[in-house]
Amino acid sequence: SGEDPVDVGLEGDPFSQLGAQNGVSAETSPRKRFRGIVSTACWSRNRIRPETFPRKRWETTMSKLREALDHFGDAERETLRAHGVRYGELLQQLPAARAGSAPSRTRGVLALNGASGAGQSFVMREVGRLLKARGRKLPRIYLLATREPRPGEGHKEPYIFVRRTDGGFQDVHNPGVTYAESDIYFAYQSRPGADNAILLSDARAALTRVMYLETVVPTLLHMRSMGLAGIPAWGDDLRIVYLAAPSGEEWLGRLVNREPDKLGDARFRETLLGRTASSLADMELAAKEGVPCVLNHHGKAEQAAREILAAWGI
Repeated sequence: SGEDPVDVGLEGDPFSQLGAQNGVSAETSPRKRFRGIVSTACWSRNRIRPETFPRKRWETTMSKLREALDHFGDAERETLRAHGVRYGELLQQLPAARAGSAPSRTRGVLALNGASGAGQSFVMREVGRLLKARGRKLPRIYLLATREPRPGEGHKEPYIFVRRTDGGFQDVHNPGVTYAESDIYFAYQSRPGADNAILLSDARAALTRVMYLETVVPTLLHMRSMGLAGIPAWGDDLRIVYLAAPSGEEWLGRLVNREPDKLGDARFRETLLGRTASSLADMELAAKEGVPCVLNHHGKAEQAAREILAAWGI
């Protein structure tokens, strides 16, 4: 970026600084433990390695993270620290997505997954813009979701929000529409308390054209290897890309600042910690299965979008 890089050490650790304010020695948090949080990444031999962080971006990110962490108790902060460290470790195990690694497609499912807060929705808007410029469209498979809509969300933004009834799934925004069990291709729980389902009509449509799906890694791998609802296993016709923030601290900073007004609510913080835990479980599986990864750097969503399209073979 042309900015002076900063060599991040223990003195930059927001967790250690908060601990010191509470009488906890920084020695309880060795530098090597924090390195997994603060290191950004670049591609090296088709893997990710730590690198320095542009100073201005680092200072902004850490300032926001420190402010958000004031709302968390000691045990919660330690959990977040451990999750950030693990994120950094897993990031270095994911293979880099390669351009041209998939053939051009006329049918099947192009899938994207990433840890909560990785920026999938924002990057996919860039994907849509790039495709529009090429005169192409990528129809989306909209998941049914039983969770409550967040502020700014609506019908197909980003889900079809539903509630369970005796007759199946009733559309929250269109109460006259109910999806019966026979309309469902696959129903699953993306995380505790969050039920999702894929419509059978969308799965059938993907047999004749290319469609986009954004959901959790276990579901994508299950679809790729198992036949469901009369539709064969997708195999190579399901191409998965994992989108990641470039470091553990960047990931945590984005996530805890997404709804800052709710951080004072203990139940919301519990939910947030559940999101980080479930995101890491997905990331563990993605690393184990060698799912190719694209980094979503701050201010470079278009670059991430181009890399995703290349990895998908478009």
